[in-house]
Amino acid sequence: GILFDLNHASSASSAEWVDFFVEAITAYLVEQAEPRGYVSDENARWLMQRIDHDGHVETLAELELLVKVIERAHTVPDDLKAYALVQIKHAVLCGSGPVRGGPTRDSHALNPGSIGTTEARLLRRVLYSAGGDAPAHIGRAEAELLFQIKDATLHGNNTPEWQRLFVEALSLHIMTDPTCRALHRDEAARLHAVVADTSSSVGGFMARIVTSFGKKPPQAARSATQPEPKPGMSDHEQDWLQALIDSDGKLDPLERALLNALAQG
Repeated sequence: GILFDLNHASSASSAEWVDFFVEAITAYLVEQAEPRGYVSDENARWLMQRIDHDGHVETLAELELLVKVIERAHTVPDDLKAYALVQIKHAVLCGSGPVRGGPTRDSHALNPGSIGTTEARLLRRVLYSAGGDAPAHIGRAEAELLFQIKDATLHGNNTPEWQRLFVEALSLHIMTDPTCRALHRDEAARLHAVVADTSSSVGGFMARIVTSFGKKPPQAARSATQPEPKPGMSDHEQDWLQALIDSDGKLDPLERALLNALAQG
């Protein structure tokens, strides 16, 4: 606890202190507590209680600690990973919090409603960390949090890394659903055409997206022994994606990039 007390006492910690603070507590939680490499529910609760002030992480050192523990552990409780993502979201939307001040590795400061390189990289580190039951899968709650950040930062001064992360993570979430498969070539071509057509309303657009995913290749293109193709997305995933895209009444550039990525398979 003394390391946390020292961290709270300093309003402008040096980069050297951040590195020491993060490494010392990460080593204790991940490498010294038994079994090694696993963060228990009890230790995760202790960590969140120690760093939580008024519902938000207050220093860069504490946020870096959260990310490092999740990154280094073999598994961590889902609550800890979700807590870290919410803290990054808060910093992005409010323009305050640990990624906006202190000895960050970025040389620029951004305004509320923008996502910079620091935030994008922290998000990537948490989303693709080893910690968690399925590190190669983006969960539903994580995907929806990315949509929330996207909606709130559409007009911000965003790093190009953000669009790449959004598209990659959402594609991974959708296409790792056990009922999904890569799109057939004909389905992909139809989806590309739909994405390129900007003349229709959002509702009409999403209806055609769903239709495109569900269409089968022409009968003549398949041999008699070729099995019937399954839809490229499950009905559940189609409804979920349609609801998210319909929610603000327009198709924005990141949503368009996502749909293009899905079409490419």
